[in-house]
Amino acid sequence: MKATQLRNRILAFFVGIALFISALFGAASFLFAYSIEDRFFIALLNDEAQTIATQLAAGEQAKPRLAFIQYYPKPTDLPKAVQDKLAQEPNRIEFSGEGEAHYHLKKLPSGYLVAEVSEQLVVRKIKGGMLTFILVLFGGVLVVALVLAFVSLMMAKRLVKPLDTLVKIVEDAPVERLPQNFSQQFVNDEIGAFAKTLEQALARIRRFISREQAFTRDVSHELRTPVAITQSSLTLLKQTQLDDKQAELVGRIADAQHQITQSLEVLLALAREETLTTAQTRVLPVVEQVILNQAEKIADKDIDVEVEVATSVTLPIASSALQLLLNNLVGNAFTHIHSGVVTISASTQTITVADTGQGIAPQQLKTLFEPGAKGPDSKGMGMGLSMVKRLCEKLDIELSVSSSEAGSVFCLKFPDGDSQISH
Repeated sequence: MKATQLRNRILAFFVGIALFISALFGAASFLFAYSIEDRFFIALLNDEAQTIATQLAAGEQAKPRLAFIQYYPKPTDLPKAVQDKLAQEPNRIEFSGEGEAHYHLKKLPSGYLVAEVSEQLVVRKIKGGMLTFILVLFGGVLVVALVLAFVSLMMAKRLVKPLDTLVKIVEDAPVERLPQNFSQQFVNDEIGAFAKTLEQALARIRRFISREQAFTRDVSHELRTPVAITQSSLTLLKQTQLDDKQAELVGRIADAQHQITQSLEVLLALAREETLTTAQTRVLPVVEQVILNQAEKIADKDIDVEVEVATSVTLPIASSALQLLLNNLVGNAFTHIHSGVVTISASTQTITVADTGQGIAPQQLKTLFEPGAKGPDSKGMGMGLSMVKRLCEKLDIELSVSSSEAGSVFCLKFPDGDSQISH
């Protein structure tokens, strides 16, 4: 948020509070004045009611002492305006008449007292003056509110200046080099304590990044080399004469080797930004390479592989990242079905891997992409689809799955407008 926006909000807050309070007290003043005036007329009528009761008890003619109060023995004697409204609202005691006439009524056991108070309505006569006074008061309060707002802004500016300095230090620091040793320039107050805590947190982050970079570098070199050696040794071992038990053990080692290779590639891709750089990649060559990589899994199965990908289809993803995703999805399909059809298709925005296997159980479908989730027949560690999901989130790709007894469909949907067909 810009500083001017924050300043305007503070000013609007003070002005709004001032106007609201002024309007509230102005309305309260009018209500108070009208209420006092009404209570005065009620008191006058109550006093006259006692006089009328005394006169009637003595057999005298009922005659109010005040000239603007009249006694009416029957409802039909009341003024027309009072009669009409009293018929609709029997409990009403205040009435407006023709012109500026205004009546207050008190019902007696033997008649009515009516005060025509248009000449006695003090609030009505001074209403304009009261309104002018309240408006002048509004203006004065508004000026005071603006002064207080500016004073508060100046104080806030002084108080948050160290915080602005701290923000600038963090903003100006390059991404690859986090700031350090900056907390000493701040006073030992709340902001100084915050700067010290932030410095310690950035130091921990810097050490963590350093460890992660070292780990990624070491994994890339120290693990890939023995994995490659192991893979070549397994390839040579498969070409020797093995009995059934040995062949089974070698197959299990090869499966584990393949899982390690895939996991290693995905984890390194997630850790290294350059591996995930977006580029337009032709899909068909990657699909063909993935099928060749996973071919061993369907060597002894009755499975047909159908590829429905035009040679011209491209998608906005690096070739290595696309191969990592398809290696997991296609390998998963090849592993978990024993017979049927696996179909790999692509359009200008999506890639789908569908199979005609037995489907995924509804309960398993809910946790399919969680780490360690796997089916009862799975020999893996249940990390492949979890890593696929993380990779899709990093690349802003929508990953979805649907499954039934007729099979399962995994779909990768790329952001709108990013994919295209090259001609």
